[in-house]
Amino acid sequence: MEIIVIAIVAFFASGLTFFSGFGLGTLLLPAFALFFPIEIAISLTAIVHFLNNIFNYH
Repeated sequence: MEIIVIAIVAFFASGLTFFSGFGLGTLLLPAFALFFPIEIAISLTAIVHFLNNIFNYH
């Protein structure tokens, strides 16, 4: 169940980021923090930001 919630939040946040340029971490960190300890949630959010930056530079 947590994978579905995180995937939906990530999809919504990536759409928001596409149009506005911000919002990915603002929405994704609380979603991760619901299911993981805060240290892991911050690390996972950082990984998502890193991957997002890699895929933006094509």
